[in-house]
Amino acid sequence: MRRNLPPLRLMTAFEAVIRSGGIQNAALELNVTQPAVSQAVRALEDHVGVKLFDRNVRPATPTESGHSLYEAVSQGMDRMERALEEIRARAAGETEVNIACTVCTGTYWLMPRLAMFYGAHPDISARVVTSSGVPHFAPGTDLLIRYRREQDAGKQGDLLFREKVLPVCQPEAFETHGAGDFEAATLLHVRSDGNGWAGWEEYFDATGLSRKRRADRVFDNYVQATQAALAGMGVMLGWVSNTADLLSQGRLSVYRDRPYVPGGGYYLSYPQRRSEKKAVALLATHLKEFRDG
Repeated sequence: MRRNLPPLRLMTAFEAVIRSGGIQNAALELNVTQPAVSQAVRALEDHVGVKLFDRNVRPATPTESGHSLYEAVSQGMDRMERALEEIRARAAGETEVNIACTVCTGTYWLMPRLAMFYGAHPDISARVVTSSGVPHFAPGTDLLIRYRREQDAGKQGDLLFREKVLPVCQPEAFETHGAGDFEAATLLHVRSDGNGWAGWEEYFDATGLSRKRRADRVFDNYVQATQAALAGMGVMLGWVSNTADLLSQGRLSVYRDRPYVPGGGYYLSYPQRRSEKKAVALLATHLKEFRDG
């Protein structure tokens, strides 16, 4: 059966008058004239059949019936407001994806691919949570991109690509750093942060190349080292996951074509309880389009 309720605009005006302390304040809040508020209150009284305000006093005060109706209307509006907030929050969550990775992976591999994703799905927002060390699942994480050694991979998710390491440098600085001769090169090192990445010593051991240790440059993270290489400061040990786009753009070039394959790759992983959000599935499918393994 249809509810025998007055129009919502009448109850909104009535609730605003009592809550704000008068018709003038209610009119300002609702962005209408004072006569419009007064008419709405009188129309509500006509609908209810009793007086809701005692107009024999100044200012008019709510009657007992007015107090009772106000309490019910106020509680109802509070519930509606909370319900709307929850609905909006759920709607926003359905179109937001939280993805975790390292700073360098987010900067050099993920961001260009997110730009393509946004072109096809402008209504979805990806929140990239980066870490300087090994990324892990935190509450709310929907996807995680992480490098794993072959022996540690197991069932860790979907393999995006296998890693390869090549020495790279700024093209204009190629001759300055010995044109492929490591004896004349300034090497750019990254301090180990426990992520399992190979360093220069491991590279030289794996390739059989040699180079006497000299005063090189050391950086706290891979992004700093990459920017130094782009500035021509030295030769960087380039992980293809982070330098492939820079190489294809001609911003970096291969210093010595002796790759080292460390036997691992980057995996797209999911939390133990996988999200059922459509946005997560769409982003995961998009990222897996770039896999080579």
